[in-house]
Amino acid sequence: MATLVLDNGAYTAKIGYNHEKVSVIPNCQFRSKTSRLKTFTANQLDEIKDPSGLFYILPFQKGYLVNWDVQRKVWDHLFGKEMFKVEFADTSIVITEPYFNFTSIQESMNEILFEEYQFQSALRINAGSLSAHHYFHMNPSQLCCLVVDSGFSFTHIAPYCRSRKMNEGIKADLRSLSPSHLPVSVLLPTNPICYSWEGGKLLSHNPDYDEMVVTREDYEENGHFICEEKFDI
Repeated sequence: MATLVLDNGAYTAKIGYNHEKVSVIPNCQFRSKTSRLKTFTANQLDEIKDPSGLFYILPFQKGYLVNWDVQRKVWDHLFGKEMFKVEFADTSIVITEPYFNFTSIQESMNEILFEEYQFQSALRINAGSLSAHHYFHMNPSQLCCLVVDSGFSFTHIAPYCRSRKMNEGIKADLRSLSPSHLPVSVLLPTNPICYSWEGGKLLSHNPDYDEMVVTREDYEENGHFICEEKFDI
């Protein structure tokens, strides 16, 4: 079964199969101010000779996915024949969503992934959690880290210990809270835009991956409850 990793950001979508390289694509539609009958989706922007006369139609507002019509059209394009040619019945998807996401948005995403596209299984997860997984994979001796996820709409600072998110929260002055004998270091990834996606790629190869996902059969039997129980958002 194939696994598709989609870091669904408010500005760009980072997408690719877990055995391939990532593609960074605008997560929006475009229309021309002079010819509003024509709508361009995602990387169709490359077809436009003069982008100065365009305006954006974004699926996200203030960090949350609210325009499902636009998001569906972007996903239809990404999943379709022009891009990743997804065979939904034989594909698992790892997809990101914001911290503290609204329940109504989570439920809408469940319905679209399982009922409309009919993916075989899905894992909804925060981009910061994927970054933490990436970091601990590359630094196995480290026990804890702080992930500073500075995106298009929000900056979140989340603590992780042994790859688990610490939901109690964090204070800003890390040095004053750390024992003096422990070093504090800051890591800026070589490619920060795709760091979470790379974490999702690594996670999809984890031996426990099948235990993390919700299958379509699980969803059909238990509905949103099973997603709420399994996914730590």
